[in-house]
Amino acid sequence: MRQPLTIKALQQHIKTIDYQPDKQYEVVLKLFEEVGELSVEMRKAHQDGLSGERKQAIMYELYDVLHYVTHIANLYQIDLEEAIIEKDKINALRYHEREGLDHD
Repeated sequence: MRQPLTIKALQQHIKTIDYQPDKQYEVVLKLFEEVGELSVEMRKAHQDGLSGERKQAIMYELYDVLHYVTHIANLYQIDLEEAIIEKDKINALRYHEREGLDHD
């Protein structure tokens, strides 16, 4: 992985190491599996406290989730940096409207 890490660099890295355009369904199932594993680790941290070992487990599960989200973006030729910027603007307007705040 290159440093400093950018979303674009991560997307290219995932495409290089794991790009399976013929397995879209399997990739989304893997995402669901990883979200479940993240949930288990978070529940354990909530119940037992956040040890160094548990924090590392959560960190690794977060990466796995990010890996499969990125893989899905690659499958659909979606630039995640562009998606984040666009959606952040939409959310900013939406949340300002909900709060009754003025927006640009």
